Amino acid sequence: MEVRQNFGSMLNQVSLKDEEIVIERAGKPLARLVSVDAPTAGLLDFRDIGKLPNQIWED
Repeated sequence: MEVRQNFGSMLNQVSLKDEEIVIERAGKPLARLVSVDAPTAGLLDFRDIGKLPNQIWED
C-alpha cells in the first residue's frame, strides 16, 4: 500500500537523486526501482547471453 500512496515521491527519489528503492511484500524483496540512467556495470541482460564467448560455458 505504501508504494501506491507514495509512487510519485519514489519516482522523484529514483530519478532526481539517483537512489535505488527495493519494493518488498511481507518483508521479501519483489522488485527494484532504479533510474533508467543508472549504471548497469556488472549486470547482464539475459537477452545478450548468446553473445558471450563459448569458453565461459565449457567445463
